[in-house]
Amino acid sequence: MSAGYARVEHALQILGSRRPRVGEAVAASIGPDRNMHEARLAKDHLGIVHLIVSLPAGRTRFTPPLGDVLPATWLDEAVDDDASASLDVASTDPSLTPTFLSLVGEMLTRVDETQEPCIDELMRVLGSWREALSREKHSLSRERLIGLFGELTVLARLAETDPARAKSAWRGQAGYRHDFFLRNALEVKAYTGTDSPSVEIHGAYQLDPPIGGSLHLLTLRLEESPQGETVAELINRIDALGLPKGLLFERSADESPIATDDTVAFVVAEERLFHVTSAFPGVRASALGAEALNAVSKLRYSLQIDACPDGIDPDLLPDVLENL
Repeated sequence: MSAGYARVEHALQILGSRRPRVGEAVAASIGPDRNMHEARLAKDHLGIVHLIVSLPAGRTRFTPPLGDVLPATWLDEAVDDDASASLDVASTDPSLTPTFLSLVGEMLTRVDETQEPCIDELMRVLGSWREALSREKHSLSRERLIGLFGELTVLARLAETDPARAKSAWRGQAGYRHDFFLRNALEVKAYTGTDSPSVEIHGAYQLDPPIGGSLHLLTLRLEESPQGETVAELINRIDALGLPKGLLFERSADESPIATDDTVAFVVAEERLFHVTSAFPGVRASALGAEALNAVSKLRYSLQIDACPDGIDPDLLPDVLENL
């Protein structure tokens, strides 16, 4: 274990043995040998862990690029009768605190190696962590992008014939279990690749038809192609068909954002259409009953498309859309 991580663990032991009063915090110094007080780990009366890092003399305060995940504020402090400032970075989400403490340990290890100010190494560590998170987010965004492209493709087809009806039928990111629903429902799943194609089903209700109605599942196999269409172009086309862009972004959600990507173009290489009957595979609340799902949450599973029965001619999709 590096000296930086060891100092963090020692500080946590100290903080764990102290109980701050309401409105106060307890702190333990974790800075380098040249100035142990240059960096401190603190815990307030709510149990929130803070990193407090001094700003070197003569330096100007700046706006740290941390966002809402790690809120940061500047503190005015007096050290040895001299006015100084310190940056207070708080880990307000307990689930992220272990990651936050790992970041602090990495910062301290770098300071020991470079002898640079703690606040400079903190910004460098945060920069490298943001790059890693950005790469991960891009990968996740690609999955969302594929799903969004499939959904908007069907929305465009509806809008070509009846924009008002398309607006009413599209549930989008608004929290409904099916993508399109009026009386009957259509769920759209898009994917890439050809080997053992599968789509992800969210929850135990997505393959249950609406009460008194029917449910169809449309799967779209996408391929990247310069002759294809990007999501941004698809959104512009839908806007031209009479569904304003504003409507799409109003239905955006943090979990499933509307992304205006203009870098990846797709074509629909294959369509499969299924009538989801009681014999259709999958986890369904109607079959399991409420008691079986009482303590179940965040259920997601892969559905193997080649194993699905009740496939019908995809040329019948206009009829399915007409009968929503």
